Amino acid sequence: MYKRLKYSEMLIRSFAKILPSLALIFLVSLFLLFSSEKPVIKTGGPAAGIFRLSIVTYSDTPIAEDGMRGIKDGLKQLNLIEDRDYVMTGYSAHSDTGALNGIIDAVKNADYDLVFTISTPALQAALKKIQKTPVVFSSTGDPIGAGAGKTFSDHVANVTGICSLSDFTGMIKLVKEISPGVKKIGTVFCPAEINSVLYKDHLKKAAEAEGISLEAVPANTAGDVMDAAGSLCSGRNVEIICQIADNLSAASFNALIKAAATARIPVFGFIDSNSKNGAALSYAKDYYRGGIDSAKLAFRILKGENPASMAFEYISKTTLIINKKAAAAGGLEIPESVMRRADSFVE
Repeated sequence: MYKRLKYSEMLIRSFAKILPSLALIFLVSLFLLFSSEKPVIKTGGPAAGIFRLSIVTYSDTPIAEDGMRGIKDGLKQLNLIEDRDYVMTGYSAHSDTGALNGIIDAVKNADYDLVFTISTPALQAALKKIQKTPVVFSSTGDPIGAGAGKTFSDHVANVTGICSLSDFTGMIKLVKEISPGVKKIGTVFCPAEINSVLYKDHLKKAAEAEGISLEAVPANTAGDVMDAAGSLCSGRNVEIICQIADNLSAASFNALIKAAATARIPVFGFIDSNSKNGAALSYAKDYYRGGIDSAKLAFRILKGENPASMAFEYISKTTLIINKKAAAAGGLEIPESVMRRADSFVE
């Protein structure tokens, strides 16, 4: 009994000696925990607390480039700094469906914390294979038609994003304001892209509501776009080409501009870079802004919010850009009322 008491006393005395050191370690640990500069504390993944993100694009187009730039700038605006708070891996399928499916397999197996998709094909591929990792889409005109949900608020549990549906009614009003007597407009569309077919149908509906007919010519490959554009500009009485935004025509826009310039038919575009590449004007959803908007949704998810409770949203900005030289070459005189509303000009 005596020996046991002596041993207990020794333990107590030893603990008393190290207690100040333990208290100091505890206080330093608390200081380090609450003085971190990082805006988000990660609950899983790498020990360093760096989020592993990826961006998957279907094709290399101005839409994809604007979207990627918007995502990165949007994260920066939210004080998420690349290589400090996250690492980003980008993938492009270069318009190859087989390659896209392989990319999605690789992304799924890499166990990213969040996946951005740009374009409808990229979203569709992700929906088929990624069920747990959060997916934030952008540059997708019809997420419901792509299979992402029943409505903007009732959707696949791990998916949310930004819808890029164009303002077709606004475009037709511009057509009427600039050319009041126009009877027929034209566009090239891709039957293989559900967003392209949707856009063609929306444009037709908006045009017919104003007494204007739409001539739509299909194209499935880059070579087809040149032929379709030539057909559209020859013998169909098309007065203005209103080119819808899809992956195929975005990648082959120069071929369409060349055919239209030869026939002296003005082109109106739904992508802001169209005006910089020869269109008389562009009335476009701001895909760069769409990237920023999707970064905001991703930020909420990284902070712990459940994407299942986050409704889909529309791109928050539409821009009007006028190319004065292209408009004059197409025989258009842009009214002052339209000029005043332009966000910018291409001289």
